[in-house]
Amino acid sequence: MKTRKTKTFVYRGFGFPITLIKAPMKKMLSGWVVDIDMQKLEEVVLFALIHKPASLTGNELRFMRKVLELNTTDFGRLLGVTHAAVVKWENETTKINPSTEVLIRLRMLDHLSATSEEFKKVLQEIDVEALAKSKRAHLSKIAVDATSDDLKIAANF
Repeated sequence: MKTRKTKTFVYRGFGFPITLIKAPMKKMLSGWVVDIDMQKLEEVVLFALIHKPASLTGNELRFMRKVLELNTTDFGRLLGVTHAAVVKWENETTKINPSTEVLIRLRMLDHLSATSEEFKKVLQEIDVEALAKSKRAHLSKIAVDATSDDLKIAANF
């Protein structure tokens, strides 16, 4: 099987772009495909979104909901809101309440079995007032260093 490393590869499988730096690729019948641990990539991206200083986008919220393997109704119940509210957030027709967004991030930390120190760090770094003042959700620019099996965030804006 042929393999190679790319300088950068933009992965869009989560619903938003993730730049993989020095991503290992392998040749398949359909062409070249990225050859990394997708579960590890999912975890690294979740941590990047949890720490994102701006509001989450609809696609990022959808990604988080799908990681939890919940439909919009059950995700809404988890957060104390309706199915319709979740759909509006994901379609970006309604802005998510900053307090609810913090709850979502904390739920994701719990899903990842984060330490109490990680919970404290997130609570200290999230600026709820800044989330409330942001007019539109900004797409994250997440870059992941894929040079080793232990993927790491290279950049998160």
